[in-house]
Amino acid sequence: MSDSTPELDQSNEEPKREPVPEVLYSFYEDRAFVSCTRCGESLADFEDGYRISKNFKKGEVLIEYALCMPCLTAMLDEASEESKKSLDDFQEKHYREGVSGFEECALCVRTIDEARNEEFGLVGVCHGNDMVDSALICIDCMEAMAETMSEETRRTWDKFREENFPGVPSDFELFPARPAPSIL
Repeated sequence: MSDSTPELDQSNEEPKREPVPEVLYSFYEDRAFVSCTRCGESLADFEDGYRISKNFKKGEVLIEYALCMPCLTAMLDEASEESKKSLDDFQEKHYREGVSGFEECALCVRTIDEARNEEFGLVGVCHGNDMVDSALICIDCMEAMAETMSEETRRTWDKFREENFPGVPSDFELFPARPAPSIL
């Protein structure tokens, strides 16, 4: 997944759409996400759509959230210039054009079955009840991306975790080595 335009349906030049799959539903609420984790607004109200991110380890959900595009953009804008450049460079070097879905990592050749410790993230870009793009990011690639980020940017993601996931013990790392969530 990238900032590039999703694959187009040749008949009407619209992005290919499919219903948001249940794997991207909220595990904790046992239904589709309905509001932005950061601002609380209804996801259906955002013309630009929203992004769902879920991290798994050995079949268990570690963390999940949905961000409307304005909140996602605001969070990315809070990243340091150093981190933005490093992440752009990382994604440019590793992004696998044409790879989407939840079977192969979008950044390396690992399949979901080859992810170390069965740990990976799933990302879906959605609009209304439809998913228009998707990606799997294996734990090794999430850790590699995390290594490119500045301490300032890590603090931004830590703040997001603290504000939106109270009750998580302070010593519990939602993201290995404190990386930012997949931002493809």
